[in-house]
Amino acid sequence: MVFSDGRTCREWLKTIPLTNVSQAQQEMLDALREMSRAELAAIERLTCLELMRDKVAFLQAEQRARHTGKTIPLSHGDMKSWEISRVLVEEMEAGYRKCFAEATSGEPGMEPHFALIIQRIMRYIGLQMLFAGLLYRRFDPALWARLHQQWIEAEGRRLVHAKVKDSVGSVDGISSVCAAYVAVLLAQMANTHELTTRQIDFVDTILKRFAAKVTVEADPALCAAAPLLVVDLFGTEGVRVLPHEEAAEHLRFLNIDGLSKSLRGRILKLREGEAPGNLNLPADWSIPDCLAQLSRLLKFWCEGGALRPPSVVPDETQATLSFGIAEIHYFVSGDVFDQPGKKRELSRQELNDIAMFGKISEATKKARQADVVFSTENWGVVDEGKGFVRLLRPSQSARGVAIGRLVGVRMGARGAKFLAVVREIVQELEGSIFVVVVRLPGEPEAIAVRPADMRNRPGSQFVQGFRLPAVPDLKEPETLIIPAGLAQPGRGVDVFAQGQGESREVTVRESVERGSDFERVTF
Repeated sequence: MVFSDGRTCREWLKTIPLTNVSQAQQEMLDALREMSRAELAAIERLTCLELMRDKVAFLQAEQRARHTGKTIPLSHGDMKSWEISRVLVEEMEAGYRKCFAEATSGEPGMEPHFALIIQRIMRYIGLQMLFAGLLYRRFDPALWARLHQQWIEAEGRRLVHAKVKDSVGSVDGISSVCAAYVAVLLAQMANTHELTTRQIDFVDTILKRFAAKVTVEADPALCAAAPLLVVDLFGTEGVRVLPHEEAAEHLRFLNIDGLSKSLRGRILKLREGEAPGNLNLPADWSIPDCLAQLSRLLKFWCEGGALRPPSVVPDETQATLSFGIAEIHYFVSGDVFDQPGKKRELSRQELNDIAMFGKISEATKKARQADVVFSTENWGVVDEGKGFVRLLRPSQSARGVAIGRLVGVRMGARGAKFLAVVREIVQELEGSIFVVVVRLPGEPEAIAVRPADMRNRPGSQFVQGFRLPAVPDLKEPETLIIPAGLAQPGRGVDVFAQGQGESREVTVRESVERGSDFERVTF
């Protein structure tokens, strides 16, 4: 074994190569497994785990950052590194569980650490759920049973509100069993299947700062008004939202009144223009994005969540999908994109067609289009509702998906083509990937766009974009779909559409929606 007590563990940790995250994680994992088999004094085992904890957290954060923005499913290499991260967290939980077993068997010096050990076990159960959420995967419901059992242990030992040091799971370095339990429950209530990695990190940050404002009660009368957030300690699920519930010995209720007041107050301040950093919120988030996420969390945590609209199984069983602005532009227009105003050098066949027929023949056009590498895929249609479609990704698909990604969709073989945004991803335990896409209003028109400020961007070329017409019945204004980062409110954009002789400049008014690869703006 590479270490035998807290002192040698501290020395060993100094040798871990933090510049090679995968190697460092594997070394940590190997050491944890060796330690679980070794005969150590319980207090030394706990000391070693506490020393390793900060290092593990750093490595996990580095590994998570590498997965940011990547599509699902991950590549083989990324999947391998993710699996090491997941197992590493699992082994940390197992290590603390062994400490708990040794403590309950009467090992000397362990009794003062019961609250800390229980809190750590809860945190690592929650991290296993989080790592599944980063890949939009379902997780084994047995994790819930293990989590609730720790709460039962803490209640029985009157340790629910005992303060413990936590440099990883809180911003002020102090936590408790209750705060750790609540953080896991509310993290799953936030429905990570709808969030990007950055948004999941936002939720995690909010919970580290405000989970202590929530209490867990045995009496529902001590909680705020309905809806009640109920936990079944004997169950294998998280929080249920119910309009009313009678007290029972195995039920607990979340009192979210303090959290609700805190979120509402910050939402009000954001609307008044207060900077997020001044409100104990992530300072690197803009006011609109921070406001949108806090409002969403308020709905899920304090207002009973968002009701899923009804859906039906349509007649169409297949949908054609295209991905990315460039490919969707070709999918919508049916033609190869050329720079507006610039004459393309004609091919020999095109020149022959013009000489013989006076125009380029359809056969030649199709032959040119065949050279384009863009392709589409047929995905299964599960169901659809007002404005959304649930799809099943084919197992042989070569395309990955990500929350906020733009897609082009056609239902069936002859349906109208429309633009949609990926809103939800669920990866089942057996590997099936279900995706919910939400339709953008209006029939898309393929256009070309570029920044109008040519003085700051000399030689800027046109790129693909779309115009969506106004839809008065839905109170939707006319908007443009442009690549992410192309323009900001108050800046000009040159727009060129087929049929207009030259481009026209428009001024971006505001951003209606920011996706992972596009932005929808009014002008």
